[in-house]
Amino acid sequence: MDVVLGATLHDPIGRTAPAIARLAPRLAAIFPAISLNISDATHPDVVAATDALDARTMIHRASEANIGRFRRDAIALASDARHVLYADFDHLLRWIEFGEDDLRRVLDADPEADMLVVGRSQEALAHEPRRLRESEALVNHTFGLLTGHYWDLMFAIRRLSPEATRLVTSESRVDTLANDVEWPLLVRQAGLRIGYAESNVLFYRTIEGFGAEADADDAEPLQWIRRLEFAALHATAMRPFLSR
Repeated sequence: MDVVLGATLHDPIGRTAPAIARLAPRLAAIFPAISLNISDATHPDVVAATDALDARTMIHRASEANIGRFRRDAIALASDARHVLYADFDHLLRWIEFGEDDLRRVLDADPEADMLVVGRSQEALAHEPRRLRESEALVNHTFGLLTGHYWDLMFAIRRLSPEATRLVTSESRVDTLANDVEWPLLVRQAGLRIGYAESNVLFYRTIEGFGAEADADDAEPLQWIRRLEFAALHATAMRPFLSR
């Protein structure tokens, strides 16, 4: 399957610059075209490193409240009548570095799906921070009750057919990161096919923790509050689909 990449990139610290430079040839070997929606807060060294990708780029004003819109703009920028893989760029860098074969397998999975939700396997989830496992389980369970699909939803990676890309870019109204649930629900509501693939390789780090051996934020009350707030945003995004 010919899949292009549409990703968002936000790295004000500059942690991803060496990884981008190191992995640029592998990215180019996997994706025939790359589009990046880069935040205006991203460190200049990171922006300079992306020159090696020959990517189509746009700049957005950094805003956590509009992550879903930035993701939507990224797939619109990438769209060229081919399938698009959306991913947060730091997650994608780790995926390529630690499991390129796994990435290639998922890119080709379930070719009939208009939207392929990519989640972490139970084995991978078992190693994630507790605040993610406990808060995300509520979202995943509720989505399962709505759809019958008990999937890992909040890792943001999606493969979209051209038709699904057009639908999402025209019909999505959720500008927050709760697009994680809205996009597949929109596709399902439109009668298109949603599918699922799991990875054993994907794992979460904040951008501040990019490259760290382990997540270090489970002892921080603010980080638990943030994850509860994110779960609430997803609940709000699912509510309109109750009667559909």
